[in-house]
Amino acid sequence: MTPHAGTPSRRRVLLTRSEEDCAEWAPLFRERGAEPVSLPCIRCEFIDTPALRAEFAAVLPSTDWLAFTSRRGVEAFVALEPTHLARWRVAVVGATTAAAAAIEFGRVDLVGDGGTAASLAATLLRDGDLTHHPQILLAGAENAGDAFEHTLAAAGTRCARVNVYRTVPAPVGAKRPLSSLPVDNVVLASPSAVTGFVHQIDLDVPVNVYTIGPSTTAAARNAGLTVTAEAHEPSLEGILEAMQWRK
Repeated sequence: MTPHAGTPSRRRVLLTRSEEDCAEWAPLFRERGAEPVSLPCIRCEFIDTPALRAEFAAVLPSTDWLAFTSRRGVEAFVALEPTHLARWRVAVVGATTAAAAAIEFGRVDLVGDGGTAASLAATLLRDGDLTHHPQILLAGAENAGDAFEHTLAAAGTRCARVNVYRTVPAPVGAKRPLSSLPVDNVVLASPSAVTGFVHQIDLDVPVNVYTIGPSTTAAARNAGLTVTAEAHEPSLEGILEAMQWRK
């Protein structure tokens, strides 16, 4: 796809996250003079099974650090284990996850430097006092990558992982043409959102495509999309910077 030439005075942006996350981002785009259009392309499901609860029972008593790479991970963990939250140290990937953890745990002990799972692991290795507090538990998404564990393992540190939620792409259905919306820009914030987007939309017109990070960019390209720009950090601010819409 070829990006639009020029910049319209009223920029229409398609948001493709879950319904509640689209609602959270929409007013922030309006503040920057954009017109957000919501098309939820994923939904999030918390996981609660006997097997998962057995995993928790096995690993939580010896856990020193809880690590979270998303707000959803925080919320799903607390839904499963709502009591005695002060017993663990809390490490989070960035500002949005930190805000959720501060609400649920009352504090955050460590925030990763670079906004990615790998950078959170690197920050833990540097600042987490793992000599005295070595047991790390990552509570994350079932369909997320293993960059966090891989970074720790490369440094000789192991961690446990429990998958506490999953993202589910919108199913394949009758596609609507992109021109029917219409929008000038599409924001894709996860590989699952890419899948849900192409399940729902027929790309009959050019559009600018902005992605939140490398894995989403790879998924978009594999789906046949041309990526206009990728955020340097996986956050709304990173997306806005990639779009050159910072105030």
